[in-house]
Amino acid sequence: MATTLAKRLLKRWSRRIFAAGGRVLNAGRPLAVGGVRILTYHRIVDDDRDSFAVRPRDFARQMAAVARSGRAVDLGAAMDAIGSGSESAVKIVLSFDDGTHDFLTAAMPVLSRLRLPAVIYVNPSRVGSPGFLGWNDLQALSLAGVHIGSHSLDHISLGQLESREVRRQLVESRRALEDRLGHEVTSLAYPFGTQRDFSDRVKAEVSGAGYYSACTSINGVNGAGSDLLALRRTKIEQGDRPIFPWILEGCLDGWAFIDRYLSVLQNRYS
Repeated sequence: MATTLAKRLLKRWSRRIFAAGGRVLNAGRPLAVGGVRILTYHRIVDDDRDSFAVRPRDFARQMAAVARSGRAVDLGAAMDAIGSGSESAVKIVLSFDDGTHDFLTAAMPVLSRLRLPAVIYVNPSRVGSPGFLGWNDLQALSLAGVHIGSHSLDHISLGQLESREVRRQLVESRRALEDRLGHEVTSLAYPFGTQRDFSDRVKAEVSGAGYYSACTSINGVNGAGSDLLALRRTKIEQGDRPIFPWILEGCLDGWAFIDRYLSVLQNRYS
C-alpha cells in the first residue's frame, strides 16, 4: 500500500513539474498548432485510491474550460481534420474508456448541459456487469449522440496475444456492439494502450477487422497525416486539476517520451 501511494504521488508531481517546465520553456505559447488532441478519462468519481478517478467537481470545471475554448468536436470531425490537415487550431475530442456506470450518472449530465460531444469505448463482455453500463444505457447514450466504440471484447492487452486471439477480440467486440446498437462501429481504443499493448501486427488485425481508427494511450497531439490506427491521447488523471489548462495547450506532450521508452513505469487501469 505504501509503495503504491508513493508511486502515485511521484507520478502526480512528475506530471505537474513536467507541465510547468513546458509552460516556462514556451513562454505560454501553445506547443502544437493544428491537429486533434484526444483527452482520455476513465472514472468520474470521488476515489482517492485510484489516480485515474477524476473527481466530479474537477471534471465539471475541466469541461467548462473545454466548452469555453470552442474547440470540442466529435470523433468523425476529428478524423476529417487529421486527414485534411486544414485546422489552424488544435481541436479537442473527449474520450472515456471502459464504460463504467459513472459515465451515465456523473459525466453525461455535464456533457449534455455544455453540449459537448464524446466517445466512450466499451468491452462487450463487461456490459451489464456490476459497476458497468448495460445495453439499454448504451442504446440511450447512442441515441443521445454519444459515439460508442470498441475497447476489444475483453479488457486484455492485444499486444500480448497471438494473432488469432487478437482477431477474435476485435471481430467479436465489433459484431456485438453493432448487433446491439444497430449502427456501424469503426473506432477502437487499445486496452491499456501503452507501447506494449499494440504493434504493427496488431494494427494489421485492427484494419482487417474493419476499424477505421484506433487510439493508444501515448501522449500528444495528432497532426495531419497521423497514423489513424495509432492515435495519440492525453490521459487526464486525478492530480491534473492545477495543470489542466496547460495540458490543453500541449505542455504535457513531451510526456510521450515516458510513454514510449519507460512504459513499464506507467500505471495500468484494468
